[in-house]
Amino acid sequence: MNEALKKPWRDGWFACAVLGTVFVALAAHTWRKWPDFVVDFGLQLYCPWKLSTGSVLYRDVAYLAGGPLSQYYHALLFKLFGTSFLTLVLSNLLISIVLLLILYRCFYAASDQLTALTAGLAVVTGFVFAQHTSFGLFNYITPYCSEIVHGLVLSVIALALLSKWFWQEKLWLAVIVGFCDGLTFLTKPEIFLALNITICAGLLLFWRARNKPGFLLRSLGIMLAAAVIPLGAFFIYFWRMTGFREGWRDVCASWIPLLTTHTAADPFYRWCMGLDAPAFYLRRMFFQSIGLAVILFAGALLCRRRSPTLLRRSLPILAAIGLALLAPRFDWSECGRCLPVICLVTLTLLLWRVKVSGLESRAVFPILWTLFSLGMLLKLGLFSRVWHYGFVLGMPAFLCAIYFLLWLLPRELERRNVQPVFLRGLIWLPLIVGLAQLTAHAMLPYAGKTVAVGAGADKMWVYNPQYRVDDTVMIGALQWMQTNAPAQSTLAVLPVGNMLNYLSRRSNPTRHPFWTPAEMAAFGQQEMTDDFIRHSPDYIIIIGMDFAGFGERYFGTSRRCGADLMQWLNAHYQQRCLIGDDWLKTGRFGLRIYQKSGS
Repeated sequence: MNEALKKPWRDGWFACAVLGTVFVALAAHTWRKWPDFVVDFGLQLYCPWKLSTGSVLYRDVAYLAGGPLSQYYHALLFKLFGTSFLTLVLSNLLISIVLLLILYRCFYAASDQLTALTAGLAVVTGFVFAQHTSFGLFNYITPYCSEIVHGLVLSVIALALLSKWFWQEKLWLAVIVGFCDGLTFLTKPEIFLALNITICAGLLLFWRARNKPGFLLRSLGIMLAAAVIPLGAFFIYFWRMTGFREGWRDVCASWIPLLTTHTAADPFYRWCMGLDAPAFYLRRMFFQSIGLAVILFAGALLCRRRSPTLLRRSLPILAAIGLALLAPRFDWSECGRCLPVICLVTLTLLLWRVKVSGLESRAVFPILWTLFSLGMLLKLGLFSRVWHYGFVLGMPAFLCAIYFLLWLLPRELERRNVQPVFLRGLIWLPLIVGLAQLTAHAMLPYAGKTVAVGAGADKMWVYNPQYRVDDTVMIGALQWMQTNAPAQSTLAVLPVGNMLNYLSRRSNPTRHPFWTPAEMAAFGQQEMTDDFIRHSPDYIIIIGMDFAGFGERYFGTSRRCGADLMQWLNAHYQQRCLIGDDWLKTGRFGLRIYQKSGS
């Protein structure tokens, strides 16, 4: 094997060693501390548990967060390997490793070792295990909904194979791209839309660059046929379980709320997209972009080729050290403000280079990736970020920025007498310091998780009362149920808190386990109330969850937020216990446990 062939293998093994070491270290440091005990993730355990025991998604368990793929995949894992928190954790760790390997390989083929390795480190440190807020909902191991991570990974596989199909022209690659596209339809709409914008652009690029309309049409037909396969399989299943019309509805379940409810006026979603203060977010985006441009311009000037005096050779090194020392002063959790601008500049440069020099094979994936990044940023609107929903939606754009800074820009400036080695070093050193800062910020909340709950494969670590009292209150409710309620009794936890259902292995006999403003808008509060009354549980736990972000306050205090159900509950249930504070009086977290009268 000659030296040219040995180099990719050496680089690959070195990358595996570095990325593997960081991955294992962060997994060990955060082990079993990923989930949020109060909000969202409990539903990701409760749903597949119910499906694995014979319930049918959407018919027996209403689910708003996404399509059916992830929940049935997890139900299958529970069937094969046992129902446990650890089963889902190991699956998501493996999926994250697959994602990391594919991304490294694609960026290595499109650039070089430094760029690909830095991109891989960014994924591990800034996204997979990150917890930039006190809520353990925005990491790849225990996400607020599994569909968003699974949709991301399926999209990455599709893009990697689409870029390969572009040059190899193999129809079997089109089959897998289409199949992954169909699976993505069954996850999250925003992921599917971003992927299909990219696929359509990729097919258009192939038509313009390769001029093979016959092969293009055959590939398109095969992609569409392959995409229908997973949709057809789920439709047949739901048809057998619920009927023909309901079968199509359930296949498209993640799309129906998007098309039938109005969320533009919802305060929470306006904040998510930066529409509550557009001028503020545009200003932040502008100034961060200008600041980065000034740094890059100054760096390019310092790295221009001149007579090789010692001082001039030292200037880029001194500048890199200076930027690295200043980097910790920057809030790296807010580094995502300029990502839309970077992606647009990257796409412009790539397309300009195609126009000037023709399409290189290694440029196909970056073009597709940049388009995908822009598509993923659409849901973030003017408020682009790497935390909150940005943990998935902002990740592709973050890697796009790394590709631009470490590969594309230095190559373009090399044509203008700038030394790329010096410029890349000047950028890379403060970038690595920034990733370290981002990692430190993401690890901070884990320090407060020192209390164990659950046993065996369901064991997890939650916050101690000094950090956040909510988890201690929830543990008190779990202990009360295990001590005072019969083992076969049923339980509803409102408006959120399905972790109590899962850990106590008590079913919610009603169809709606979640009662947030989003669920009530999508399913209809009256329908939810009627169903709850028809299938009333033995015990009800009401949690003092403040929905101020949605324009409401506490559950049961207004007609738009559960007041009718609370009125019925007070007439048919008796309060057995108050744990924590009376939130209506103090505004602090607490919960009430109710038992059905006469039971």
